[in-house]
Amino acid sequence: MARARGRGDAGPARRGGLSERLFRALRTGPRLRAVAAWLGAVYIRFVTRTARGARIGQDQQDRSIAAEGGLIAVMWHGRLFVSPIFAPPWRHTVAMISNSRDGDLIAAIVGHWGVETVRGSTYDRRKRQDKGGADAFAAAEAALREGALLAITPDGPRGPRMRAQPGAAQLAQRTGVPVLPIAFSVRRGWLLGSWDRFLLPAPFGRGVIITAEPLQPPAPEAGRDAAERFRLAIEQTLTALTEEADRRCGRPSVEAGAAEPGTPARPRLAPDDPRLAEQDESQPGIGLQSGSKDQTDAKRAARSAGRDEAASRA
Repeated sequence: MARARGRGDAGPARRGGLSERLFRALRTGPRLRAVAAWLGAVYIRFVTRTARGARIGQDQQDRSIAAEGGLIAVMWHGRLFVSPIFAPPWRHTVAMISNSRDGDLIAAIVGHWGVETVRGSTYDRRKRQDKGGADAFAAAEAALREGALLAITPDGPRGPRMRAQPGAAQLAQRTGVPVLPIAFSVRRGWLLGSWDRFLLPAPFGRGVIITAEPLQPPAPEAGRDAAERFRLAIEQTLTALTEEADRRCGRPSVEAGAAEPGTPARPRLAPDDPRLAEQDESQPGIGLQSGSKDQTDAKRAARSAGRDEAASRA
């Protein structure tokens, strides 16, 4: 069945022939991958600095990122494009990325924002291969306990699309840190034909970023049932935010992958939901480059604290 195209949607990208060989070279060749990562970082900065649009829940996002203690930020894999701009230079930020060739490229791109990575993903049953998931989980837990901002795509690295895997919920429950759901969409861009239906924005467009209130995890002793309810809350909130962002940009919603039998239907956000309160409808730049005064003050305070600590050690 043909997929409906959104406004400004160029349709699924197809690879073949020369482009397929080039794509493989970018994934396998370290020099070409470094060049591709640099170009990717340049394009992300160019798009986010030339875009205009609404940032809904920006104050909540600023407060959450500036607060002390660990924080887990989640976005769907198909909306990864803007994720590096949520990494403030004054805060220790870690991204959980798959131990794959595609992950190598993503890790190289986010490295331009000073983002550290923990590499690993769930056991691949099809290939019967350990992807380093247990080690990555342990490293991510340690980073959270040290107060890091941890970025996770709950449906990565291979889906099902827009279906949360248990990792983010389990990490939050074990460490007691909140989960911050973030979604974005744009009016002009390309919806790729990848498994995650990756959204690639065009420059000089209009977009929206929506941040929900942080989701508080259940206590560690609450057990697996509580963890499953929390996983489902992450999935439903993140999907509802993404659908609302697409609606505001006139873009058809992306269908989620097949869910486990018995999974409840996801709710949609009501028009009067407090998470959808408008904030600065026509701001230049949809990222953190033009952050709020609270964020700037937090940045200065962190730098001042760092200088004081260095002076005390001297």
